[in-house]
Amino acid sequence: MQNLEQNQIPAAERGFFNLMSLAIIALVALPVGIACLILGFGMGDSPCVMCWAERITMIAISLIALFILRYGLRPGYVAALLLMACWGMFNGFIHYSLDGTFGGYLDIKQGFGLEILGAHTQLWVIVVDFCVIAFLAVIFLCSKNLGEIMKKSASGEYGEFLRYLPLGKIANLIFIVIIAANCAQAFIVSGPPPYLGSSTPARLSLDPAKWFWEKDHWQSALDFRFDWNPELPDLPN
Repeated sequence: MQNLEQNQIPAAERGFFNLMSLAIIALVALPVGIACLILGFGMGDSPCVMCWAERITMIAISLIALFILRYGLRPGYVAALLLMACWGMFNGFIHYSLDGTFGGYLDIKQGFGLEILGAHTQLWVIVVDFCVIAFLAVIFLCSKNLGEIMKKSASGEYGEFLRYLPLGKIANLIFIVIIAANCAQAFIVSGPPPYLGSSTPARLSLDPAKWFWEKDHWQSALDFRFDWNPELPDLPN
């Protein structure tokens, strides 16, 4: 195995990893960062249990992309990234069907997701995960020698180049900062295990006296039909 030097790597291959770095920075800093720092700590919006699932999916997508920056382009990473993006879109459609299109009557400005450009955050989940797939396709279209990139990645030829990629370092730093902020918000809103996320969380506050943690979801049985399979009342014989 031979590690390639910076000047030995073609510009097209360097461009691929730089584009991937920019995509990670955009995903972490914009939707995940804005949701936590601006909507959360800035405006007091607290994510519900489904919001956390959707946000964690975006974080997982970013983490998989960081693996590509560190270990190179491999089929398993691409497959995992696409599967997580599809899973995020699926969760977004479910969430928006509850609090958005068909469940819009639930939202009378009491906090079922703040609006960004006139659309609720539940809708933006679908948009962001769709953009992940679209931008990945654009990166592949704009990059040459993908087969060569995958071959060199499998043999570990990029070596020190990926470890010291400047944009890759920035992407890692932003990821660490934003995830740390999300961990703090998760502790405030949902609490440590065995507490779980709330369906109707309280407003975000730095005052511990206003924190509300619950274990309600542990009491319900697993049911893939969710609210479409309610428990029947005790009827007289």
